Amino acid sequence: MKIVIAPQTFKGSLTAAEATDCISEAVIDIFPNSEILKLPIADGGDGTLETLVESGNGEFIKSEISDPLGKSIIAEWGLIGDIAIIEMARSSGLALLDPDKLDPMNSTSFGTGELILEALNRGVKKIILGIGGSATNDCGVGVAKALGINFIKTDGSEVSNNVEDFINIKNINMKSINSKIVDVDIEVACDVTNTLCGKEGASYIYGPQKGASQHQIDILDKNLMHLSNVIKTDIGKDVLNLVGGGAAGGMGAGMVAFFSASLRPGVDIIFDTLSVEEKIQGADLIITGEGQFDISSTYNKAPSAVAKIGMKHNIPCIGVSGSFGEGFEKLDDYGIISKTTLINKISDLETNIKDAKHLIKIAVKEQLKAVKIGMNL
Repeated sequence: MKIVIAPQTFKGSLTAAEATDCISEAVIDIFPNSEILKLPIADGGDGTLETLVESGNGEFIKSEISDPLGKSIIAEWGLIGDIAIIEMARSSGLALLDPDKLDPMNSTSFGTGELILEALNRGVKKIILGIGGSATNDCGVGVAKALGINFIKTDGSEVSNNVEDFINIKNINMKSINSKIVDVDIEVACDVTNTLCGKEGASYIYGPQKGASQHQIDILDKNLMHLSNVIKTDIGKDVLNLVGGGAAGGMGAGMVAFFSASLRPGVDIIFDTLSVEEKIQGADLIITGEGQFDISSTYNKAPSAVAKIGMKHNIPCIGVSGSFGEGFEKLDDYGIISKTTLINKISDLETNIKDAKHLIKIAVKEQLKAVKIGMNL
């Protein structure tokens, strides 16, 4: 009996690797002779860097870069062979700033560009960029500047990092772009469909959570519209209505415009990198899980994605989660037919998180006992 163990991070308690190890111990207790394949997964959200690097036998690298407001910080990124894994949240992220000092007008993605430059200097051939949790609304101009692209104003000077200054951009000079990036494949993990501008665009939808006032939102939107027009004229790419272009304050549009990156759902990028479908073929059972099963678990999330692959190959899937939220039953349609939670007694959240390793083993064992009964019917 071959059992694939493929959970993602249980946010706040277990990494995907830790959850995998705990589930494996439970499997051995119930099916001691089974063949176990450990396959921690992620979907571009929390835990993606760790899961990819650890599963791919890569290495973690720490680099000194600039945070969104120019302060020097140490940011971690990953390297698997000639593939770099970079998370915008660690270089240009909202969590890096004091909540009382958010500044979407002056926040820049330059630090993310510095990490990309570090990766290029190590000879990478591919970059996987996660863009969730950004503090910026600069359409990737900071990244572009870090990699040598010049944004020239009407007076001939270089544009500043202040997005309010973007209205003065007259030309984009691509001639001085770092030559190392030209032949590098860049995949951006993008799970939103917002376009760059308008009421459903980057500034109006995500600006408020980055600290933008209504007046600032109007300016941000207007200036990104202007920038998109200059991009179309000087680079020949129309990113104004690009699906996903509004992700991370326009980072989606910027990466496509300046570096010909591709935007793909995070789970697709990660599953391809880890060869998930190839590895689970021939299995008899898949066990997956995450912190909470709810309706959002069906939206390009790792557990439902691995279960769908199981359905394709007629492999049943069971799931464990910290708790159930509204709409968890919808996971039946995605292949996670049998589900259980870790919580088995009345206790507070802090206690449950602390006991997560023990609780997940109990939950999996009880699920597998039912599987064993079914095998004997």
